[in-house]
Amino acid sequence: MIGILIFKSTRFYSYLGLLLCSLMSAHAQARKDNVFGAVVNEKNIFIPYAQVSLKNSLDSNTVKTVLADSLGNFGFAIASGKYLIEVKSMGYRSAYTVTFEVTAVSSINLGSIALQIEPTQLGVVTVDAKLPFIERRADNVIVNLNGLGSGAPLMEVMNQLPGVTVDASDLISLNGKSVQIYIDGKVSALSADALSGLLKGISSAAIEKVELISQPSAKYDAAGNGAIINIIRKRSYKGGLDGNVYAGAGKGTYGKANGGVNLNYKGKGYNLLLNLDYNYNKYFYNTDIATNFLDDAGTVVGESISKMKSTRAIANYTPNLGMDFYLSKRTTLSASVKPGFQTSWRDGVAHIEEVDVIAKSKSLSVFSNDVAVYAANFSTGLRLQHQIDTAGRDLTMDLDYYRYANYNDQNNRTVSFDPFVDQPSVIAQDRILHVYAFKTDYVQPLGKGRQLEIGMKTSFVFSDNSNDFREGANYQNDLFDYQENISALYLTYGATGEKFSYQLGIRGEYTYGQGEKQSGKNSFNKNYFNPFPSIHLDYKLTKNHNLSLGINKRIERPSYESLNPLIRIINSNNLQQGNPALRPVLAYNADLWYGYKNAFYAGVTYSYSVDDFTNITVPVEDGIVTTLPGNADHAGYFTLQALYGKQVLPWWYTSSNAILSKRSFKGEFDGILLQTDGRYSISATSYNSFLIHKNFSFLFLFNYRGKSVERNISNEAFAYLTVGVRQQFLKKRASVQLNVMDVFNSYKNKFQQNSGPIQQKWRNHIETRMVKLNLTYSFGGSIRNAKKVNGAEDEKNRSVVREN
Repeated sequence: MIGILIFKSTRFYSYLGLLLCSLMSAHAQARKDNVFGAVVNEKNIFIPYAQVSLKNSLDSNTVKTVLADSLGNFGFAIASGKYLIEVKSMGYRSAYTVTFEVTAVSSINLGSIALQIEPTQLGVVTVDAKLPFIERRADNVIVNLNGLGSGAPLMEVMNQLPGVTVDASDLISLNGKSVQIYIDGKVSALSADALSGLLKGISSAAIEKVELISQPSAKYDAAGNGAIINIIRKRSYKGGLDGNVYAGAGKGTYGKANGGVNLNYKGKGYNLLLNLDYNYNKYFYNTDIATNFLDDAGTVVGESISKMKSTRAIANYTPNLGMDFYLSKRTTLSASVKPGFQTSWRDGVAHIEEVDVIAKSKSLSVFSNDVAVYAANFSTGLRLQHQIDTAGRDLTMDLDYYRYANYNDQNNRTVSFDPFVDQPSVIAQDRILHVYAFKTDYVQPLGKGRQLEIGMKTSFVFSDNSNDFREGANYQNDLFDYQENISALYLTYGATGEKFSYQLGIRGEYTYGQGEKQSGKNSFNKNYFNPFPSIHLDYKLTKNHNLSLGINKRIERPSYESLNPLIRIINSNNLQQGNPALRPVLAYNADLWYGYKNAFYAGVTYSYSVDDFTNITVPVEDGIVTTLPGNADHAGYFTLQALYGKQVLPWWYTSSNAILSKRSFKGEFDGILLQTDGRYSISATSYNSFLIHKNFSFLFLFNYRGKSVERNISNEAFAYLTVGVRQQFLKKRASVQLNVMDVFNSYKNKFQQNSGPIQQKWRNHIETRMVKLNLTYSFGGSIRNAKKVNGAEDEKNRSVVREN
């Protein structure tokens, strides 16, 4: 099969050869810097990424500005003249060199430029130096956490980020769009449940910043009709050991716990990063389903009511080891090993009532369900980054492998009355996924703020699925295998000016996939090529006002689970399964944003999707239905948004957003037309933190979701409130935070699904009200130096196994 996949991509590899030749040619033409040096601190330890400005000695006008590399080195290739250099870095005083003269034959080594730590006080209050909470770029928003969350699980902090929402099922959205989660630039290689466990296990204290990318450029995988959230872990570039430890506990109806340690050791020529995270959560998850069966005239001919009470527990272990080796001043080799383990169980009992309206008969049954799940994932990767020169030319290569295995064992029992029937059954469901990926990226500055970036990626996916079902003497084994290759080339060109900046991009992706259901000997093939253009424009109207425009085309491929036709059991009357005939969604997106003082943003967005995904419920046999994904004709999604994030006063910080949205939808399924113009819906989130005393603060988070129509589903409105207090101590090395989540127990998940002849009303009641306590302690050199003032990407993300 591998040979077939490679053969299908032969044309792609010829392009790859041309790309590599161009990279070799570019490297051979590297220019020589005639002024160079290094930036260090008081202890002669390098300071990475400092801002180095070359100035004319006569009028001090800036000639050119560069960033030092990861080892503090910088350089300029400049014409003859007299110059001086200014160096800046967060937490240090600015430093200046003496005037020096460059001639046509001179080469000047400035040596080490030492920066001094700069303590500053505002009155009697001292707080840690912080980057702006929100930084707006042409194609993304950067959120610097600055200690936000006080070591709480990252999942709990997500709701505090502008435009980000997390529902009770831990599904994350950005500005109303579904998201892909990247960690350190790579999509998380986890299923939906395991990803939730990872984000609950990672401490917010281990995160430096989060990038919110609502309109991904051609550089990113075209997969995903939504947005990207890129989580950047902290790395220390100061010598020695630093890190933090954290622990948390909670109580709702049941107990919860989390804890871990994050360590970073910087030695000469290497950097080690170790994260050990654990999370445990036990909770209830009750589901009521009312189903009406209609005839061709729309008259109800049958009814089914299922009320299930379930208790669930999940434990996640997510260690992570990362290593950076500085092979030379400009070359870094990074390696990572990320195993992950999840154990979970759930038990449930459903009372089911079925009514035959025509025969005027009723039947009762009880369905019990015990499930044990063990999931293990393993990913490892290598990244080679070579900075060709200090002008910004950069070559990066990534090689990644990922394996995910999910073993699900269910014991089911259905007891019917009148007549009495006792039906026990056992089902074992195994899902195993392998992903291999390689990609490379090259950045070529072109002068005057212009930049060209080119790259390629290829990946191979192998998905093996099996169901073993036994009921009495009956036994059935079903197998479903799916294999896929995606190969891509991209190019972006952009320029950054004083007033106007832009980026243009084009990406081409070729997809070949083959699936086979062995029990029925059914197979299918998919192969297609798509181009994906992107445009990002940014214009500074004045110093405080700017406009930005983003337009792109995206593709949302079905998750591997959505293609899997093997049945998954909710209860004796309700099943779920995938659809091998599912086609990818092509989406055309545009957004326009206005920004004021890097704090207030207002925007309008629109997305038009062809072959949009939706879920449809269809009858299997008398009284039994299955829900599976299908393709609609098209869907439209419009939003009008406002976001505000700012330190309003020295004692008050706020991050709030409001969204007015509307989604239209049209699709035909089994000859039945489903269509809606949608309805306008309002949602809002507001996070506020108030400094009550020097080291004591109060916070609250309010979420509201209005009534909405999403495709063939109508959602009820809900709101909930979280409040908390935070105390810092030990010179702000430590903090403790107490939160009461969903204070009024007002969160609800109620919706109605229209599938033509089958109408369903769902109500999920999930444990959301709880008290949580989090404690974190930081140590090491990065604390001492604090300023005192006031590759296997899309494929991994599609390995989704959703909780039923």
